[in-house]
Amino acid sequence: MTLTAPPGYVDLYKASNRPDTDINVIGVVTDFLPPARSKGTDWVCTFSLADSTLGGHGDGLKVRFFRPLDKELPAVHGIGDVVILRNVKSKLWSGMTLILSGWGSSWTVFHAASIPERIQTAQVQLKYVKETRAPAPTSVEMQYAISLCNTQDRSTFTKAEEPKASISSTAPANSMSSTTIRARQKFSVVKDVVVDNFYDLVGQVVKIWPNNGRTELYISDYTSNALLFNYEWGREGNFGETRDADTYSHLSRLGSKKWPGPFGKMTLMVTLWPPHSSFAESDVKENDFVFLRNTRIKYNSDGRLEGGLHTDRRYSERIDVTILNDHSDDRVKDVLRRKKDYSKRFKQQSEELIAEARGQKRNVEEDSEPLSKNQRRKKRKQQQQEQQKQKQKQKGQSWHVNDEHQSKEEHGGEPLSILKLKNNLNQNSESLASRPPVHQPSSTNTCPSPVHCTHPLIRPRPLSSVLQRDETHATTTPSRIAYTLPFNNICSRATVRAVGFFPPRLEDFAVKHRVNEYDILSDNDEDSESESESSSSKSGAGEDGGDRRKTRWEWRFCLLLEDASPGLPKGERRERIKVYVADQDAEFLLKMDAEDLRKKPETLAELREKLFILWGDLEERSIRQRALREVDSYARAKSLEGNKQDGQGLVEGLKARPFQCCLKEYGIRRSVPLPGDLSGEENDEGIYGWERRFRMFGTTIA
Repeated sequence: MTLTAPPGYVDLYKASNRPDTDINVIGVVTDFLPPARSKGTDWVCTFSLADSTLGGHGDGLKVRFFRPLDKELPAVHGIGDVVILRNVKSKLWSGMTLILSGWGSSWTVFHAASIPERIQTAQVQLKYVKETRAPAPTSVEMQYAISLCNTQDRSTFTKAEEPKASISSTAPANSMSSTTIRARQKFSVVKDVVVDNFYDLVGQVVKIWPNNGRTELYISDYTSNALLFNYEWGREGNFGETRDADTYSHLSRLGSKKWPGPFGKMTLMVTLWPPHSSFAESDVKENDFVFLRNTRIKYNSDGRLEGGLHTDRRYSERIDVTILNDHSDDRVKDVLRRKKDYSKRFKQQSEELIAEARGQKRNVEEDSEPLSKNQRRKKRKQQQQEQQKQKQKQKGQSWHVNDEHQSKEEHGGEPLSILKLKNNLNQNSESLASRPPVHQPSSTNTCPSPVHCTHPLIRPRPLSSVLQRDETHATTTPSRIAYTLPFNNICSRATVRAVGFFPPRLEDFAVKHRVNEYDILSDNDEDSESESESSSSKSGAGEDGGDRRKTRWEWRFCLLLEDASPGLPKGERRERIKVYVADQDAEFLLKMDAEDLRKKPETLAELREKLFILWGDLEERSIRQRALREVDSYARAKSLEGNKQDGQGLVEGLKARPFQCCLKEYGIRRSVPLPGDLSGEENDEGIYGWERRFRMFGTTIA
């Protein structure tokens, strides 16, 4: 059975046929040699990898991994270990393809003894050993590692006790594992650092300052240390106070000395020496997340903590600054969570201080000296202008009432708003008549559907089966208690037709989205996003330490789909499902980029034609029904009937062409659990539950 590699990875067969290409691969170790000195100054580890597309017992794609120290090589114990290699390159050498490492490469190893023979639950967690710069493996990668390991003959795997026999010679296995543990212990947050020790740090760049061949990097991981400089909010020149006297006018190059945040004792200055300094000046930007390896903590001349990253005495060209562009790294997520909490506290405290300052200012103004003659004249003039504006506003409202009353008399006592609705109904009726008829496909109709979806080999399921929590949601706890999951991350195909949509106007199908650095966090909800947006809009440049976030338009709408499976008997109730369509899935569906539809009528017209292919005349009927509902509310006031029945008839007569689509199930956290939901858990913030949702993907309109 051939397994599909996770997103971002290629299988070993494709890797062997793509020389001189940067790739990410995952494979099972089928052969390995202990670490040894290369012909240069580095250490090298050689092993072979296999997967479901290439290799087998004793055979596979050969890998040569280089590192300056033997303890930094992949911690391979033996045959059967699963290895993840990122940012490696395939090379053609003597007619054979090799995988070679580079400075940006990283590794993660799952030992064969820790890999089960089958996946127990949907939430997979495996023990692993990884390089410091490598991101933590995802659940998808762990599931693939289990499946990949079990495609091999486990009887050929190295036993867990065998690596102990090689301790007397090179001892790569156990000694390497212990050094990896020590490397993990070397990582620290700023609040726990101690003077005259070396640490690996991860933080967000606040400021970069070139200084006579060196670079001063100000980073923060949003933890406090009492020995750091205290940056006070609302004070100019905070940044200049952290440096020595500006003898040579270096400060003039920075422009403003205003500190962007975070405030308090949360920022550590690290001095970078070559070659780290040149890399930071050319590649590192403010608000980037960086990993600083082997940073020395010391006191500066003022008795405060600072860091230093000097040139490696043994490997002078080695760069110990790594930009962590992948925010899925657990260490970056921890920094983001702490920054999110700090931003909430900062917003609350700053608003209280501002309100208090405004109150004091108001009291000072009330107790101040009497106004001068010019000030009294200016104040009187402003009051007169305000009174004139109020009179004009009231006069305009009276004209509007008179015009409305006059129009009622001219048109039989009906308001202008109702007359406009009736005119719109007539226009909609003409547009319905001018539209080509929507044909309902029958069993004899072989015309292909204009809507296509991926995974054609998967058999479509009825919506009743998709909505049912069957054995796919059943699980057992470690104490052998049967439990039904509130949702499960599974995908399905279904034959449906569109019978409703939301929002009711197509202009609202595209919304403006503010790119939020907290989006990578799984616990980032809409409330926190709106709070961060409001704080960003108030502070402009983000005084709370946030950057100027960009905005973009993205698709976000909802479809009400009805089961259109051909095997359902007539008269039987058909299930309906609410499906969300958003972002890249919507772009794939519409083949259009999201824009401001209120300002781009040509894009709105193109969207309307696209959706007409999907749902037929559903939009026109929805507009007519909404207009009839408003007219009907006025008619009921005059005891008129009949319009309500016409609106119901439009819905009953709806005919939309069936199509097949792909649906993926997921869950979101709710502050209040749904009725009958047993998945809520009690914590300090209250009760939380899970809401089951569905989203369309892999579906496109031809």
